[in-house]
Amino acid sequence: MTDAAAGKGGHAHDDVDWAATAATLSGWDELEEGRNRAIVDWLVVRPGQVVVDVGSGAGGMAAALLDAVGTAGTVVIVDGALELLTVARRRVERRDHHLVAVHADLEHEPLSRVLDVRPVDLVHASAVVHHLDDEFAAIRALVDVVRPGGRVVVVEGGLGNRFLPDDCGIGEPGVEQRLAAAQDAWFWSEVRPAGATVRTGRGWNVLLAEAGLLDVTARSFLLDLPPPLEESTRRVVCAVLAGQLARVDDRLGGEDRATLARLLDDDDPQGLMRRRDIFVLGARTVHVGTVPA
Repeated sequence: MTDAAAGKGGHAHDDVDWAATAATLSGWDELEEGRNRAIVDWLVVRPGQVVVDVGSGAGGMAAALLDAVGTAGTVVIVDGALELLTVARRRVERRDHHLVAVHADLEHEPLSRVLDVRPVDLVHASAVVHHLDDEFAAIRALVDVVRPGGRVVVVEGGLGNRFLPDDCGIGEPGVEQRLAAAQDAWFWSEVRPAGATVRTGRGWNVLLAEAGLLDVTARSFLLDLPPPLEESTRRVVCAVLAGQLARVDDRLGGEDRATLARLLDDDDPQGLMRRRDIFVLGARTVHVGTVPA
């Protein structure tokens, strides 16, 4: 599941508005379609391959993978949220293509135990591993399901998305930077708190190599949508920022909360839906390694 839309999420699925979450993720998938296809092209996913998309979210990457493997291949989508799995399957499934949906909580069910489709040529996990308590063990679990010579792809890190000019004309300049800092603080205290999760202290490339993968490499892919944005794109940006604000509202000062509230107000002349200076700029880093033959 992409963190760009859902934010760096916690482990629990309690009290989630799945309709709103699915709508935001689906909207973000539309923005990311070109980047997803560029990633699949770089990975050289071939017709006839069996590919597993772990943390498939609303199905954006699965759609690109399904096109790449064609009617002779298979894409398996795996997610811990049944509601999102249903949305993804409805969106991606098409005649003459092989799509398998697996509902699994990988914190408690090893992928090897829930995956019936073998051999696997490539497993893709985007913004998933950091949700699990032991990231290194999670990577090893991905390696375990891939055939010798197959590949493991972990999409983590990169540069957080930015949408706003440095000075929005409301409140103190730099509100988005402070929002990002609040999200980072929330992530390390709520998602990966010390003592409750295993600290690796190493970069993703090192973790993949230590998990036994060969020829580990990485590439970052840019999402660059310059202003002015179409109304539908601005609406997606509003949904993403609203979700971020909801998670870290208590970590921001009153002036910043008021600024963001105005930016998210459709009726405010300074609101995002009325502005021509909103953009989308961010990068996702794709790490890949090969299982020894």
